[in-house]
Amino acid sequence: MIKRFRMLLPAFLPALLPTLALVFASTVQAQSYPTRPIRLIVPFDAGGPTDTLARGAGAKMGEGLGQSVLVENRGGAATIIGAELVAKAAPDGYTLLLTTGTAVSINQHMYKKLPYDPEKDFVAVGKLASNPYAMFATASQPFSTLKDMLAYAKANPGKLNVALPGAGTPTHFALQMLENVSGTKFTAVQYKGNAPALNDLLGGRIEMMLSAPLIMFSHVKSGKLKVIAVASPARFPQWPDVPAIAETFPGFEAQTWFGIMAPAGTPRQIVTRLNGEMQKFVKDPATRDKLGSLGMVLDGGTPEQLAAFIRDESDRWGKVIRQMGLKLE
Repeated sequence: MIKRFRMLLPAFLPALLPTLALVFASTVQAQSYPTRPIRLIVPFDAGGPTDTLARGAGAKMGEGLGQSVLVENRGGAATIIGAELVAKAAPDGYTLLLTTGTAVSINQHMYKKLPYDPEKDFVAVGKLASNPYAMFATASQPFSTLKDMLAYAKANPGKLNVALPGAGTPTHFALQMLENVSGTKFTAVQYKGNAPALNDLLGGRIEMMLSAPLIMFSHVKSGKLKVIAVASPARFPQWPDVPAIAETFPGFEAQTWFGIMAPAGTPRQIVTRLNGEMQKFVKDPATRDKLGSLGMVLDGGTPEQLAAFIRDESDRWGKVIRQMGLKLE
């Protein structure tokens, strides 16, 4: 057998050489990585908490990597523009995506066709943070807990209007999911963004709003609004006395999350190196306090954990979106 292999090897060697060279080059590249600045693509316009998170993570990672991590905003088309750019980039660790669930666990269910495949075109690097949604009500509402709110909604069908920042948004899906698990119907009122929805809520023209916490902190503190429940898996650190919806409906989870992805084919050594630098960022106490004031909860974990989380998210939102019958061109 060995003699035969030796006889056949010269015939197969020319065909094997390109593959062997590619493997060798990839290994050398991973060992010397990085040798130049890294682009971190943010699929949103500049400004806001996402930008703050990206620039903070980029700066911290750059310190450990010995190279600058340059944040590049490529907003538009529900994150599709930025996600496509990274999906089609070279898998060398120099172009990364700061993603939310929209790009990798929602868009494939919302759009009939995407210019990238969320499952095949990316590899997970790690999770950074989450921004859980919460249900808010005006101070005048006759309920202050999730249980009492649901009882009131069932006793007064059609009376509770819930402001949302637009149709087909994650908060829209979250409200639908709450209706599914509780057997309660709300009247969803769609606005063009959070600002006009909040104005109507504070003006008493609408009873409730489902939103991320950041824009609500000052109004809750002033007593104009009250937090009924949070949609994170556990209680939100800023409001430890407010129960999570999951305490009543186990497994309920609705939040914006942030993680980093790389183009598929990025060498494992590079992914591991990047993940290690991300862990330093999420474990930094000063970072945790700063981003906590923006309504974010720092997270972490391995690439495998993020990949599994994305699969679960995709299954969860896919079912809700199909039930709602939403589909865009």
